Amino acid sequence: MRNMLRSGWLTDPGKKRKTNEDAIFADLGAAVFVVADGMGGLPGGDVASRLAARKIGEVLKGKEANEAPETFVRAAIARAGDVVRERAAADPGLRGMGTTVVVVFIPANGPFLVAHVGDSRAYLLRDERIEVLTRDHSVVQELLDTGRITAEAARHHPQRNVITRSLRRPEGAVPDLRTVERRPGDRLLLCSDGLTNMLADPEIETVLNRFKEPMRCCRELVNRANDRGGLDNISVIVIDEPAL
Repeated sequence: MRNMLRSGWLTDPGKKRKTNEDAIFADLGAAVFVVADGMGGLPGGDVASRLAARKIGEVLKGKEANEAPETFVRAAIARAGDVVRERAAADPGLRGMGTTVVVVFIPANGPFLVAHVGDSRAYLLRDERIEVLTRDHSVVQELLDTGRITAEAARHHPQRNVITRSLRRPEGAVPDLRTVERRPGDRLLLCSDGLTNMLADPEIETVLNRFKEPMRCCRELVNRANDRGGLDNISVIVIDEPAL
């Protein structure tokens, strides 16, 4: 079924940043999709995100049919973390660099496999309703989970960009994984927090429902984020499972 997928992707620096520290890897034929968001405030975020996205994509494209998808995705993310850290160790100017990643891999005739490290997200649109498939690895998410702040307060919290996992240190590069059974008409969105910090989930849901062509949907999401201020780099991938 995966060769019938449709997809679109777009990355944009936003309105305030001179450098785009996001990176995308998307291979429709291999059904491998990655969004990486380099850590702001540290050198080399753009280098880290490009290295990670490319390495995860390369590893997953080389997967053998008899290998367990979940194990292979974990290995791909671990290898990406190694590559980022090896590059940082070799170049003092890149010391401390890191990146988030969110990955969708779709084995032939298998479910969606979603993995992430950090606060880049994956959403599922099904029957016109969205569901967040990932849980942010962030200080603000921990405050939400313990009831110390509300969802509305989280959107404007001064620590909303402080993440608790990234491909920076081995102990922080552990992904969360989940599988989602595929249904005809499903739509997936992968994005960096440059989108979700600008648009609330109800507006994201509206755009995903309204704009049926994947690339057009990506442009609309990015344009709306920029219209809200474009405070960060914005990266989106939209993946469509064919309807019956």
